[in-house]
Amino acid sequence: MPGAPRAGLSLLEVAVVLVVAAALASLAIPRFRAYEHRVHRGTLVRALRDLAAAENGYWRTVGTYTGDAGALPGARSAGISVRIVSADSLGWSARAIAEDDPSVECAIFYGTAPILPPASRRNIIGCAP
Repeated sequence: MPGAPRAGLSLLEVAVVLVVAAALASLAIPRFRAYEHRVHRGTLVRALRDLAAAENGYWRTVGTYTGDAGALPGARSAGISVRIVSADSLGWSARAIAEDDPSVECAIFYGTAPILPPASRRNIIGCAP
């Protein structure tokens, strides 16, 4: 019937809605990923700060740093993989990676431990990206 109201949407209207939704998604997804990286980076920095405090406490008690994260109280965080790379009586280094986003990693080296990228300055946590 020529004068009757039609039900539903035309193919052109659906295509316009899909194009608008795709444009909004293309703007939102990169921002969400950047936010997610910032959250992971903050969590990794906190885990390495906790590890540094635990290593310092261990050194005050025993007189050396430990390479065993299990020997340190409170040095574990859910969803974070922290690995002590080297440790002796003069220094230590460690790397932290978010288990659900391994592209974000942070590291620290302390004392006489060798440089551990992405950390580039002694006692300062460095992260990438």
